[in-house]
Amino acid sequence: MGFFSRLFSKPAKISLIHATRGRADRPLSARKLWLDAASKPERIEHVFAIDDDDEICKAALAEFKPHVVTEIGKGCVGAWNLAAEHSTGDILVQLSDDWLPLPGWDDLFEQRMGSLRKPKVLRISDGHRTDDLLCMAILNRKRMEQQGWFLPPAYTGIYSDDEFSFRAFDDDCVVDARDLVFTHEHPNYDSKIEMDETYRRQNDNAKYAEAKAIFLERNPEAKKRWFVKDHWERKFITKDAFAEMKKKAVKKS
Repeated sequence: MGFFSRLFSKPAKISLIHATRGRADRPLSARKLWLDAASKPERIEHVFAIDDDDEICKAALAEFKPHVVTEIGKGCVGAWNLAAEHSTGDILVQLSDDWLPLPGWDDLFEQRMGSLRKPKVLRISDGHRTDDLLCMAILNRKRMEQQGWFLPPAYTGIYSDDEFSFRAFDDDCVVDARDLVFTHEHPNYDSKIEMDETYRRQNDNAKYAEAKAIFLERNPEAKKRWFVKDHWERKFITKDAFAEMKKKAVKKS
């Protein structure tokens, strides 16, 4: 897009896709923080989604008419997808209660995304992870339409980010913006933050093996092109690079 096109173009509409559970104050605080930090709050659409059995959020968020996941066991992925289905933005941002925005985050996202005519996923940083797992799902509507969902509905939580990230890299639609460092106020990074029931529900160790099996069944090439052997980190390897590695291994043998 040229200078004059940008100068006279209408700002992209941005949807904050906000899933929450079991909390009364934190979702409201997060909503206010992100809207207050936006350079153009009038172009921000905020969409809540909650579970049908979550009476705390039903009461606390009633004025915002949150979308309700009626099916049992869909997890946070079900809520994010439901919110995304009801969104209208050009850019969609995965929001949790524990992320803090940068001032003018909306302009930053739009500037880094550039033209929205092709599918794109924005890669920011949380200041902690240095591997290739994307810490927040930020994508344009073209990308959501291309993949058919906001987050892969085969999961309830764990490993949905693996599939979202692996396929984004594999489809070559990731825009690097790791210099944009957002604060993630999570117990994994700050021991002063309580590991409440919502966190425990999302990070149930008993579900890891099951979710990983689903991920590898749906993405068999990830075994060699995503996981780092004997380590928790994720490292994306392109198909061409992997083919070259195999050639070198054959020559050595």
